[in-house]
Amino acid sequence: MQNFNDIQLNVAEREKLFGAIMLQAPSGAGKTVGALILAFGIVKAKFPDMPEDEVWTKIGVVDTEHRRSLVNVNMLKGDLKIGKFLHVPLTAPYSVERVTYAVGLVKQAGCEVCIIDSTSHIWEGSGGIQDYQQALGGRFQDWRTANTDAYEPFVKLVTGQLHDMHIINTSRTKQEYAMGQLDNGKMGVQKLGMKPIQRDSLEYEFQIVFNINMDNIASVSKDNSGLFLGQEFKITTEQGKLIYEWLDEGKDIVAEREAEAARLEEQRAGLANDIATQAHNFDLNEWLDGVLKHPFFGKPLVNLDYDKLVTIRQQLQIKMEETENAAKNS
Repeated sequence: MQNFNDIQLNVAEREKLFGAIMLQAPSGAGKTVGALILAFGIVKAKFPDMPEDEVWTKIGVVDTEHRRSLVNVNMLKGDLKIGKFLHVPLTAPYSVERVTYAVGLVKQAGCEVCIIDSTSHIWEGSGGIQDYQQALGGRFQDWRTANTDAYEPFVKLVTGQLHDMHIINTSRTKQEYAMGQLDNGKMGVQKLGMKPIQRDSLEYEFQIVFNINMDNIASVSKDNSGLFLGQEFKITTEQGKLIYEWLDEGKDIVAEREAEAARLEEQRAGLANDIATQAHNFDLNEWLDGVLKHPFFGKPLVNLDYDKLVTIRQQLQIKMEETENAAKNS
């Protein structure tokens, strides 16, 4: 029997978003620098009065590219000096779990933007998603498990859903070739253009996808914001500022979730305190200690979730009533 309780009809309302951005480029085209510049523009737009040195501490880079992002520190890129961002060097295996942990470190450090440089390693690198599928047997049907265990969590990670933060990703590209009919009518190898080293469908997951050529000129192949359609430009902090302003429109659903979580935690803590107080008042501490030792609970009272606390409170109510009745009949 399927559950339809989560399907509701609502009036559409614009919500604030976390950035899910991709920069695709061949080696040497400047995707790492472009990502750093965009990240600076985003953070500076959110904190316009923050000193530049401090802005850089709000940017983290998960670096699978042999620590090459570090060569940009203190370098002048246009009118922007790259500062001392936070850095997580990541070596093989490039599993989704390891990259997720690395991004979590960036989040815990208080960063507003995380750059994953690059996602290509997570797809085709040692220990990456394709390796995981091969380890399952390498059959087409093994993608069903690989998608559930690795690719779907990967999408949540690179789009910011997993950590509720702006994620700027980079991807290597390579020249793609195919056999086809040439201009002279003969069959031969044709250049099809630059292809990202990623699953073909990944581009659909992002709000904005920048393609950067060897002259460091960017254009977009996807742009939900509509800010950059039909344009060619070198990436500056202005694009980051525009992206932040577009993302920040609408209702703050994260703040609402945090407020609801705080309310529920207050309710849970209050229930735990009530149980402890009533057990003490009715001389039922020994009984409560015995209940908490049961494997179903297995935690101190203050650490139990709300549903388990409700169960204990219901059992406690019965014991309290039995204690009162015993006192009346004695």
